[in-house]
Amino acid sequence: MSPKAKVEIAKEHLAKAQEELNGDHRDAVQWAFASLEAAIDALAAEERILIDQQHWKRTDAARQLHQKGVLPSDFSELHSDLNFLRKAIFYDGEELEEDGFSVEDAIADVETIVEIASERAS
Repeated sequence: MSPKAKVEIAKEHLAKAQEELNGDHRDAVQWAFASLEAAIDALAAEERILIDQQHWKRTDAARQLHQKGVLPSDFSELHSDLNFLRKAIFYDGEELEEDGFSVEDAIADVETIVEIASERAS
């Protein structure tokens, strides 16, 4: 799939995450994670960073994208945190505990990454 197509997916998922800020934050986490992954996919493809549809490679790609100056910050921890929360919520049935973690801040960071991916895909 082309980087431009991945950016469109990232935008759609981001919009759903933003909608869920007024609803179920568990769903906001799921959509934010999906958006972040699509945006990382788009940027990684452009930079020829192989991810092979694996979460841990996307985490590494986020770090590399920062090191290459594509992203203003290292968002690898955000990717790991959202992945962990997503699994805890949907696989283990845990409640979303936001101690030290803000869904709103995470979605704002994802929005930044989606915007960068969008600008680069244009």
